[in-house]
Formats: sequence, C-alpha cells, structure tokens
Amino acid sequence: MLRDTRTASGGTGINGTSGTSGTSGAGSPIYIDSTSGDVYYYDVTRSKNLGIANLQQDVGRGHAVVTDQYLRGEGDAPSNMNGFVLPWDATLIAITMSGRSNTQTWTAQVRKNGGGISQDSLTITNQYSNYNNTKNTDFSAGDRIMIYCSGSSVEYPRVTLVFRRRF
Repeated sequence: MLRDTRTASGGTGINGTSGTSGTSGAGSPIYIDSTSGDVYYYDVTRSKNLGIANLQQDVGRGHAVVTDQYLRGEGDAPSNMNGFVLPWDATLIAITMSGRSNTQTWTAQVRKNGGGISQDSLTITNQYSNYNNTKNTDFSAGDRIMIYCSGSSVEYPRVTLVFRRRF
C-alpha cells in the first residue's frame, strides 16, 4: 500500500499522521490517502486539495419549449424533486451547457437543498454551447444539487456539472 507522498522539494516522505491518514501539507502536489485509497493533488488554481476523479451530473429537457424550470436527470425526475446528492465534500470545477438554437439567451443556475438561491451559474448568449472549466464553488457532503434553466422558450437545454472531491 502506498502512503508516501511527493513533497514540493521533490523528495518523498510520509506527511500523514503516523502514515495512516494520508493527510499532507499544502505543498504536496500529489499523494494517496491510505484510509480511503483516493489520489489527491494540490490544485494551484483553486488553492485547495482535490481528488483526481471527477463526479459528473448531467441534466436536460427533451422539449423545444422550456421556460424557467428545473432540468431533469435520469428517470426524468425534475432535479428539484430528487436532486443529485453529493457523497462527500466537493468542489464544482466546471459547467458545460448547450441548446438546439444559437439565437437564445438562457442561464443554467446551480442550486442546492431545495433553495431558490443560485450557488453558481453559466449563461449562453446567442450560441449553441458554452463552458467554464475554472469554477471553484464548494459544496458539502449530503447537499442535494439541482439545476434550474432560467430563460424563455429554451430549445432542448442540456447542462453538465463536474465536481471533484475536496477535503
């Protein structure tokens, strides 16, 4: 089992508590948590330790006329009725969105826990798609994630959220 971490100076050593927790200092670019087996790295853009695996949520609506409503995931349930539950503390690192028309303006709002307040968002203005891969919005384990389409007569909206585990 690997417990050694590479330090910022290029050497190796055990930075966790007795080598069992795998918790390392912020200067370590990559390490393995020997408790969970997860690989983490220090994300200099976001100034925090994040896991390397992505957790992705996809939602959309199979209609040509979507106006101010929650988008739907698997099972066709609106995300406000049965939001995606995060299994651990996570950071939203990217949002992508698309629609069928390049003549519309609409916003994908990321909401949580039944609240109507947007935690983060992305807007399309007269284009087929848009993305932002520099997001840095923190959520807690157990948060229910919901995606709201704010716009009028949006044609076949689709949104993807990408999270990484945070600690």
